[in-house]
Amino acid sequence: MSTRTFLASLGVIASLSLLTTTALATSPSRQRVRELLSGFEGGASHETWAALGAETLPVLIDVYNTTSEPPFVRIRAVSAVANFPSEATRTFLRTVATQQGQSELLIREAVSSMARAFGESAEQDLLPFLTHASTTVRVGAVRAIATLHTENATRALQARLSLERDAQVRDALTRATSR
Repeated sequence: MSTRTFLASLGVIASLSLLTTTALATSPSRQRVRELLSGFEGGASHETWAALGAETLPVLIDVYNTTSEPPFVRIRAVSAVANFPSEATRTFLRTVATQQGQSELLIREAVSSMARAFGESAEQDLLPFLTHASTTVRVGAVRAIATLHTENATRALQARLSLERDAQVRDALTRATSR
């Protein structure tokens, strides 16, 4: 084999390697995503999710939709979608948060994820959860809304404080409005 042929072959191998690496990075396997969601130490970092790319979002949604997955894995999938802010993410989180018969823990995580993913632009999506029937969801909504740091969010939290009867939610409201 000539030097020229050898170098050309190396170039082809390097190109295929790069294409394979790119394909894997842009479309993570369900198994890899599930491993990241199943760790004992908690969820993966934003940097880890970002390295997998936006193509991870459908995989996370698929994991969430698999009702045979352990609840903590499904909750972490809802949390992880916040790393991929897009209209698809917003729609998914709204759906999770408003699904009839949904677990309050999944609703709370969807509310928290909306705040992390969209910040101030999620305000109108988040405010209705201040009156949710579940204490867990209301506390989560208070904490999520408090991270927005907008005048309207602060006013909404202060207004809710005068109406709230649950001690746990009142405590969260008091903490959020005294910052």
